[in-house]
Amino acid sequence: MLGPLAGEGMKKESMTPAEAADALYKLIPRRITVETLSDYGIEGTEEQEDAFTREILSFTLYWASAAINAHIPRKYRELLFQRVLDLIRADWETTYRLGAVPWDEYLLEMEARRARYAPVGDYEGGAMAASEEISDVLESEGLIQTEDRPKLLVLLPDLVPLDKYQELLSQCV
Repeated sequence: MLGPLAGEGMKKESMTPAEAADALYKLIPRRITVETLSDYGIEGTEEQEDAFTREILSFTLYWASAAINAHIPRKYRELLFQRVLDLIRADWETTYRLGAVPWDEYLLEMEARRARYAPVGDYEGGAMAASEEISDVLESEGLIQTEDRPKLLVLLPDLVPLDKYQELLSQCV
């Protein structure tokens, strides 16, 4: 069992790293379907669902990591993020239906995306700039059309609720 985050002086409502990771995992979007996209007026195909799911998941994990770094003591950050990754991996083939993509390959892809989002998300404009960056990725991969960019900018905050990540993790200090 993982110990409490703040040690002896911890408030009763505080969470352990494992509890925080489990709660954070529940906020992470699962498979991105054609129906989800359609609800926002974005055209997609079933063949694109895997790519959308991976891209949105990587975008989500970038923001989850940023929230962890902002709210969790340094010694627990890696532990918490790794637990979130372990939970995703456990559902990789079932809930995410991404079994055709080897987990280790996805981790490299996710790290590349996190490296791409960090300069704009962390320093040059926050959530909006990072949302523009993922829009560039999705457009360059042919997953969205230029005219769908504004729709994607409405979809992203619903799928990746940064305020909820921050609120949840602020309970850990």
